[in-house]
Amino acid sequence: MNSSLQTDLERLKKLAYHRDEWSGELLRKIHRLPRKCQNHPDYSVLQALHRWIFVPLTLWPVDINGLGLHVVEKIRQGRRLDHSLVLLTDLLGNPPDHPVQDLVRQHEHQVQKGEYYSLLMAGHKYEFQEQDLLANPEFIAEWKHIQSLADVRKFQDRKKIIRRRMVQERNFRPDFGFRWEKEADRFQELFDAFCHRWNLYGMKEDFPLLLRLTVNLTPYGTMIFIPAYWSLDYKRDFKWRTIAALHRARGVPRQGLKLGMNRLSREEEARKAKTLWESAVKAGLKGDRKTNWVMGQMGWAAGTDESKLKRLLKG
Repeated sequence: MNSSLQTDLERLKKLAYHRDEWSGELLRKIHRLPRKCQNHPDYSVLQALHRWIFVPLTLWPVDINGLGLHVVEKIRQGRRLDHSLVLLTDLLGNPPDHPVQDLVRQHEHQVQKGEYYSLLMAGHKYEFQEQDLLANPEFIAEWKHIQSLADVRKFQDRKKIIRRRMVQERNFRPDFGFRWEKEADRFQELFDAFCHRWNLYGMKEDFPLLLRLTVNLTPYGTMIFIPAYWSLDYKRDFKWRTIAALHRARGVPRQGLKLGMNRLSREEEARKAKTLWESAVKAGLKGDRKTNWVMGQMGWAAGTDESKLKRLLKG
């Protein structure tokens, strides 16, 4: 690696979600590898993963941290990586371009703070709903009832937050089976129903964490979540140009019926040109004779610039 450990850790500190705490161990293990490990036949795989460590977490298609720790250990032991693991790193490809990473990095810092106002409008809908909830005696009574049935502090994380079970894209819920035997199971079922009733994703001590209208990038696409309580006005609630720019950061090309038909037509024309070119080569045609013959077989008008043929052959 060309960079120092200290430089790498400083780069991690600039990322959201406490990445220096999470991936710091991996970087230390990479930099502390004996110099002889650089001669390992799979060391280039570790170099590729090193570049992925600094990519915003939102763009990770797999757990780069866990994968990196596994590869470091194999290289430290002098063992080869199995073919499946090499294929996995090949499928990852190169990290996204730096402009993409910079844009997503900014987005992650906003998401971490729960700030979506750069992408959304109508924040007053959330604020009014939250005020109503905090003053709702029925909500307060139900939360106290749950607290009387279990010591809720046992289910809080280090931030004193309890979260309901998440619903994934396309409504998949792998942890959806009903369980009632253990105290933790009973609490989770009650808490999920409580959060559903009051449109929450959790509780921070006695404070309700109300669901927000959100826009989040994922490695596979852009997810827009509209809470059930939200009276949607698609023209006024979203900053569509900003959302579109964030979504297109991955390099999404323009699309449409006409554009699609033109692209298919060009691809078909390119296939035909390449087939004719191969036929001309087999027939022994060379130079201008070959070019003119192919262009004639393509049915192009006399005087067509041969650069058109060159572009098709390169495509």
